Amino acid sequence: MAGPLIGIAASFEHHERNDGTVRLWRNYPGFLAAAGALPVLLPPIETREEARAYLGRLEGLVLSGGRDMDPARYGQDRRATTNLAAPERVKADFLWATTAHEAGKPVLAICLGMQVMNVAFGGTLCQHLPEDAPGSLRHEEEPEGVSHDHPIRIEEGTLLRRLVGVESAVVNSYHHQAIAAVAPGFRVAAKAGDGVIEAIERVDHPFYVGVQWHPERAGASDLSRRLVRAYLDAVRGAPVRA
Repeated sequence: MAGPLIGIAASFEHHERNDGTVRLWRNYPGFLAAAGALPVLLPPIETREEARAYLGRLEGLVLSGGRDMDPARYGQDRRATTNLAAPERVKADFLWATTAHEAGKPVLAICLGMQVMNVAFGGTLCQHLPEDAPGSLRHEEEPEGVSHDHPIRIEEGTLLRRLVGVESAVVNSYHHQAIAAVAPGFRVAAKAGDGVIEAIERVDHPFYVGVQWHPERAGASDLSRRLVRAYLDAVRGAPVRA
């Protein structure tokens, strides 16, 4: 029997010889399929009507990682360290994030996806670490792609703590931006030891969770298994289990 149909918001890249490429790292559908879901790639959209039409056929949504959004979306000027994603991709992500919330769909947002989730509802970002958080850990990967794994603490009383059933874990780290001001309607669900926010969740939704790390890259880590299992439980309407 096929598992729940989960849409994954894809990236978009401009090319000189054509009108652009839609792409998605294969580990996103891979980690969902391994947990029993039926993942599908979602192309960039332009209207809320398109988002509603897609989401009407989907049982859940994953907002994937990617490059940086335009800082103008949270009231800042762009710095040299900011590597912009295609505006078509970011526009689509904002439509996915807000329309899925409106529709009550379970949403798991990863890295850029979590940042979009926050900014779409009025939050802000640190444009570059450690510049915006002096003394913070190294969160950005090395040039060869090596992660600076570090521990996080999952906040007591949060949905995330209930979902994964642990108070601390070690996560990978592939980001140079982070949440600054948390948007209204959200709470912090996890932090690194340096205070950098590693997860957020909405308080008015059964499963609207963003994580700064990459569970799809974490292999068979216990935290990744618990998180995706809890997400698919929410998609199926099953009771939350740790």
